[in-house]
Order: sequence, then structure tokens, then C-alpha cells
Amino acid sequence: MYDLLIKGARVIDPSQNIDAKLDIAISGAKIAKVAKDIPSQESQQIVDAVDKIVTPGLIDLHCHVCDGILDICVEPDTAGVKQGVTTVVDAGSAGQAIFGGFPKYVIPASHTTVFCFLHLGSQGLSVMPELRDWQEIDLDAIAATIDSNRDVVKGVKIRLVGNIVENSGVKVVEMAKKTARKFGLPVMVHIGDVEERISPTLTQEFLPLMQPGDILSHVFTARLGSILRPDGTVLPELRQAMERGVVLDIAHGRFNFSYAVARKGIAQGILPSTLSSDLTIPSLTGPVYGLTVIMSKFMALGLDLKQIIAMTTINPARALSVENRMGSLNSGMDADVSILELLSGTWNLEDTEQEIVQVTKLIAPSMTIKSGQLISAQLVAQPQPID
Repeated sequence: MYDLLIKGARVIDPSQNIDAKLDIAISGAKIAKVAKDIPSQESQQIVDAVDKIVTPGLIDLHCHVCDGILDICVEPDTAGVKQGVTTVVDAGSAGQAIFGGFPKYVIPASHTTVFCFLHLGSQGLSVMPELRDWQEIDLDAIAATIDSNRDVVKGVKIRLVGNIVENSGVKVVEMAKKTARKFGLPVMVHIGDVEERISPTLTQEFLPLMQPGDILSHVFTARLGSILRPDGTVLPELRQAMERGVVLDIAHGRFNFSYAVARKGIAQGILPSTLSSDLTIPSLTGPVYGLTVIMSKFMALGLDLKQIIAMTTINPARALSVENRMGSLNSGMDADVSILELLSGTWNLEDTEQEIVQVTKLIAPSMTIKSGQLISAQLVAQPQPID
């Protein structure tokens, strides 16, 4: 007897190349079976998902959920299970000096699984721009924090902003990489300098240092440090990094996603590896809203639904090295499931450069199943349809 049975949905699981009308059976906190027409009498509880899309639990690889520690951060469940997202990754909100609140307070209070990238700067994003001087970096303390939190910390984060980066450039990236590599972890590098203080060639200089599994955040930013040369062509170093297996992440946020850059990149064969929100409290009511809105924007840019779901399930699971239990609906995987709707209508979706794209399809969360438990969508805000 199964505990839960999801019936009648279009199931899309890129990890298994599945796109078909199937049922999903759950026992306890694990996926038990995915098959056609599983009898209802074999389960204690039935979820009618006819006309819905069911996927492995969505993973948001870049958001800010250091709730109660930094005032810009959202609660993990607001970015997570209430939005159809089963796993969120805090992208460097905290450095080692303020990280202790995560495992003590934030994670235990969350239904959503929370992973973190530890900021190279000791105070994280509590003072911005960070990395004002070398005293902010304590490599021994960073190593001790990672060693004590290996189940939570998935890498080291650096934003290419601030005095140290302005003056030392690649040296700071090398320091972050060396620290991460001690533990076999990737480095996540933010490009896009709002204050325009860094060298305009810094992106070209550090990209050759990035290794397979490292993550480039804000790949379609229009800010200083963009992937585009002045003539609109993609940096050759970016193409080479992609071919090496560097993860190209969207990390939309309030400042670092441009439709124009995305179109130019995609036209030249640069596809993101992962889609993420870079969600904070100020962006909850737009232009970000949440991960499914970011997915909708990329559907409007011409990516198909299976590509988009791969970029929010199995691809981020691999980037986090958790693909043995997340990112797939295979039997024995964690019972993390997203139930989505593909709405029809008309919506205006804005990037961070004030360009508006009118879309006629919107991906929206309906229900989340986290570790086998049902959670209804509870959105703070969504784009409003145009009458």
C-alpha cells in the first residue's frame, strides 16, 4: 500500500527522458513507482493532477534565504515549498562570522531543504559592497566552518565587487578557488558590477581559471563584466568555459538579467545550465517573484519545457552533487515533487533593464510534495494577467 498517489498528470522528468501521462506512487519519503494507470486502491491518499505538469522537485540554485540574519533575505519556505520549489540554495548571504545562525535557526524551521554557498568575506552580504579590505577574509575560519557544516555548505561564493576585487582582481578569485578546492567544492562567481568599479577585462581574465563544476552567476547580466564583447559577440573564454563543464547560471535578481543579452547569447549557442531566481525580499513582488516566473521568461525566449525543467531539476542537482537523491523521479529518490500549471492568458514580464516581454503562457505552482508531504502553493505575489 502506497502512502500517496499522484494520478493523471503529464510527467516530465528529463533525468529519465520521460514526458508522458503517468502516475507517481510515494511510500514514506521516497518515490516508489512511476507508471501508467497505477490503481487508486493501492494508495491511502490520491492527488488528482489531471491537466497538471508534474516534475521532480524544483531546485533554486541561487537565492537569499538567510532569514532573520540579513534583512533582504526571504524565509526559505517563501522561496521554496510555497512556490513549488523543494530545495533552495543560499548564494553567499553569510560569511563564516555570521554563518552559525543558518544551521541553528534557519534550517530547522524550514520544510524546504536548504543548502548554502559560504561567502569568502567573513560578514557576507551584511555590509555591501563587501570585500573592502583583506581583514574581511579569514581562510582558516572559512575552512573550519566548511568542515563543520559539510552537509549544508556546497561551495564558496565570491562577488566580483568591492575594493579588493577592484585592486587585486584575479587574485581574489584564485583565493576563493583554493579554499573551495581543499574540500572538493566548487566556487560560485558573481559577475555584473552595478557600481562599475572593476576592470572591464576581469571576466575574460578569470574565466580560464574556472574548472568543471564551478558556477558562473548572472550569465546574462548587462552590467560591467558581461559575457559580451562591445560588438555583441560572446567572449571566447566563456564559450571555452562552457565546453569545460562550467555551470552557467541565470541568477536573475534585481539587477542582473537582460533579455537582450540572453537573446544574443542563446543565438550564439550559449544556453544556461541552470535557471535560478536570486530572490530577495525586494524582488518578491517583481521583477523576480519566484523560480516559476523565471522559467516562464525562458519559455518566452524560445526554450522548450523539457529544457527548462532540466535546468531546474537534474542540472542543479548535479551542480550540488546531490543527484543521487534529488532532481529525478526515479524509484528510491527523495519524494520531492512539484505540481505545476501551464496557464494561458497575457502577462507582461520585465527584466532588470526595464524591457517588457508579453507572454501568453505562464508556469505557476499548484502544489508541492516535500518528503512525501503535501503543501499547497502560497505565493506572496504573481504577475497579474492583462485583461
